[in-house]
Amino acid sequence: MKKVLIISGGLQVGGAERVAANISKYAPNGEFEFHYIVFEGIDNVYGAEIEKKGDKVFTFPQPSSGYFRFIKMLKKLMDENNYIAIHSHTMFNSGITLFLAKIQHIPCRIAHSHTTKTERKVSWLQKLYQGFMRGVIKFSANHYFACGIQAGYWLFGKRAFEKKGIVINNGIDTTDFKYSEESRNLIRKQYGLEDTFIIGHSGTLIPLKNQEFLITLLPKIIEQNPKTVLLLLGGGNEENTSRLKKIVEDNGVGKSVIFCGQVMNVHEYLSAFDVFAFPSLREGTPLALLEAQTNGLPCIVSDNIPKDAFLTDLVQPLPLEDKNAWIHSICDAKRQNCERYVLLIDEAGYSVATAYDKIYRIYEGKE
Repeated sequence: MKKVLIISGGLQVGGAERVAANISKYAPNGEFEFHYIVFEGIDNVYGAEIEKKGDKVFTFPQPSSGYFRFIKMLKKLMDENNYIAIHSHTMFNSGITLFLAKIQHIPCRIAHSHTTKTERKVSWLQKLYQGFMRGVIKFSANHYFACGIQAGYWLFGKRAFEKKGIVINNGIDTTDFKYSEESRNLIRKQYGLEDTFIIGHSGTLIPLKNQEFLITLLPKIIEQNPKTVLLLLGGGNEENTSRLKKIVEDNGVGKSVIFCGQVMNVHEYLSAFDVFAFPSLREGTPLALLEAQTNGLPCIVSDNIPKDAFLTDLVQPLPLEDKNAWIHSICDAKRQNCERYVLLIDEAGYSVATAYDKIYRIYEGKE
């Protein structure tokens, strides 16, 4: 069986991590054996599912905790396995792994970009590191993947990506995310929200996702519709979670915000929502937004989101500076003809039935 090494960093509930996990999940049976590398201290939610399928997950120390030790462990793993491909999802750190893969003569070497920028502001030293590693990646990788054009420009540079880049759509199981009246009633009953206007959001609890923006809108939204509740799907570390809960308290909306944590049945929650709000400061091509559109949800999103994620007429981009526009758009949102959007997402090429086929062909050197 052909072995592929995927370096995902983590397998927590999140867009990029779920894409990495899905590569194993939807691969043709019996053709590949996938090995995943995750880093210590990062959630490994999908690991059990991957190993149940017969693939393997290896836990490595964070590269930054000791690059020599990390490289030594990685080389040993490569020596013990005759990999046909290495697929790295760790942004600029991909330079280290792919350079080693080139030395080890692994034929297919992929760097995969999932975002348009790093989360935090970077120092001049970090910018220097990014510039150096971009050069190493371009030297070492023979395939440049990105979830969207802007994400490709960010990691590889505009000229390099336009010449050599490949946009790989973030595939989703559209049948799972189809609107379900049964799921809607089930989730609403679970939380006692049968007669409620539910604003939904799905994303890791980090500043980049900007959940605090939604919380600060709630008092005005509740003035217009007192039966409004905000459901936040996604986990976060203790610091970020506590920070958001403090903002909830400061805005006096403690009874109107529910932190649902990491949930594995996101598709059921989406059916329970009335509107999907996504005020991220920046994104690549967010899986959460694709899933919400598949579900037929009106989507009020930040105008920082790349337009290649706008696959339907459900998406309304708004500037974060215009809070009144957000309030009015959220309050006016209404579901209509939800079931028809599955077909639109399929036709756009984002179904798992077609989105990952190109990856498997590239692993085998067929493209």
